[in-house]
Amino acid sequence: MMRVVSLKKENDKEAIARIINYYLDGTRSDNPDLMRKAFQPDVTLKFIDKEGSYKMIPIKKFFSYFTNTKSRLFENKIYYIDISGSTANVKLTAKYEAYKYIDYMNILKTKNGWKIVSKISHQDFL
Repeated sequence: MMRVVSLKKENDKEAIARIINYYLDGTRSDNPDLMRKAFQPDVTLKFIDKEGSYKMIPIKKFFSYFTNTKSRLFENKIYYIDISGSTANVKLTAKYEAYKYIDYMNILKTKNGWKIVSKISHQDFL
């Protein structure tokens, strides 16, 4: 008996969701190596701090906050994945007990697949 195996190719939306999940799962498990799978190496994270000052952090510094020593509990939600050709934008949240991050990820389809190329973030205290 011959068995037919269907190999479904991952579509762009699924590939982007997978990249976002590397970021979320890496954050949750305190694993910078998992998060690295999602980001281009020269990414910067941008935000306005509590004092209202513009801040920019290189991704390598951001990864240094994660040391495989704890787990983080939060609820996350992906609001949308908007794709235009080789570009995409994703809005997501990570809600912790005392605060919530709202992230906007800009993503490009590189030769190595979809990668986050920039992140802007807002923090709401609950």
